[in-house]
Amino acid sequence: MIQEEYRGARQWSRDRQAIAIVVWVSFLSAAVETMLFFAFFDPVELAGLLDDDIAIGREAGYAAGFFFFWVLSAACAALTAWLVRTAPKRDAAHR
Repeated sequence: MIQEEYRGARQWSRDRQAIAIVVWVSFLSAAVETMLFFAFFDPVELAGLLDDDIAIGREAGYAAGFFFFWVLSAACAALTAWLVRTAPKRDAAHR
């Protein structure tokens, strides 16, 4: 039996943490947005409104909608993370 000594969790860099947070938060918000949007709209009917020649199934519409919301949420979360990280630092004297 091989025993390896546990050396603790590997520390993530600040950039990797920010990327992981953006991806996870945008995934969760896209899931909620997709559920809410498609509770009111049918993807087959939406595709028919755009073009009659488009033949798209419900599952493909749901997937496309989810990835659209995920990209939109990721862009918003990334912009927020960038604005927070690049904000000017406050001086202790100005508080």
